[in-house]
This record gives sequence, C-alpha cells and structure tokens, in this order.
Amino acid sequence: MKSFWTKPRIVFFVWGVVELVGWLTTEYWPDPRVNWVWLGLTIIGLVPMFMYMPWKNRKLRNILVLWVVTVTLGMAASFAAFTWEPLMWLPGYLGAFWLVLMGVAFLINAIWWTPGLFIVGGVAQIIAGVLAFTVTFFMIWQYIVAAIIGSGAMFLLMLPPRRRKS
Repeated sequence: MKSFWTKPRIVFFVWGVVELVGWLTTEYWPDPRVNWVWLGLTIIGLVPMFMYMPWKNRKLRNILVLWVVTVTLGMAASFAAFTWEPLMWLPGYLGAFWLVLMGVAFLINAIWWTPGLFIVGGVAQIIAGVLAFTVTFFMIWQYIVAAIIGSGAMFLLMLPPRRRKS
C-alpha cells in the first residue's frame, strides 16, 4: 500500500478532500464568511504541494505557479464578489465560476503532467460549470455538483497509469 501513496497522489488526495469539505460547507453554510473557511482549506491544500514540488524542477515549478495563481485569482474574485460592485453578480454562481476556473487550470496543467487525466478532469469541470451557469437545476445544486465533479476530478488523478502492452 505504501507504493500507492506517492507524493503526487497525496497532493491529489488532499485537494480532493479540501474541495469536498469546502463545497459541502458552502452548500450548507451559504454565507460570505465561508470564504475564510476556503482560505484555510486552500492553505491546507497548498502545504503538500510546497513540500513535494521542488522549485528547482522546471516542470513542477510551472505546475506550482499555475495553481498558486489560479487559487489566488479565484479567492480574490470570491472575496471581491461580496464587496466590489462589478462582481456582485458572482455570489450566485461561485460554484460554476470555480468549476470553469479549475477546469481551465486542469487543461493548462495537462501541458506538464498526465495529460489524459487532466484533460478529462478539465473538460468535466468546464462542462459542469457551464451547465451551472446556464441550466437552473445545475445552478441550484452547483455546490453539490462542484463537490462531486471537482473532488472527483482530483480523485481521478490518483488512478494508477494504464499498463501498456509490449
């Protein structure tokens, strides 16, 4: 079992749990102060990334910078959505917004790491996010959808690589 828990899988697992806890918290506590919960969860998610992704490795540094920029921009938008007039439409769509944002980041991440799984996860999140922006059912349940699709995309990354036939 030790060989299953590689550094990347630990990072993916932590982020999967962070997203699951965050979205379920947001679903059952729809309050602007939930952003502070998300900030704490984000820090928890970033810790293993900083521990396991050496800055000297260009590929891993690119991935780390991508995700730090992604979550920083997303968190800034999430906080600003409740205080800055141009973004005051966003609180009703934060689940959808984050699904699209994370989906795009997944697709960019595919440039450097396990492209197939990141593409599948990215496309799934973008489709779910667009549905949550455009279809009432998905908008109403956007945080549950984000919990399932967002966390699912992270847990998908934990799958062992397919064995190639020789």
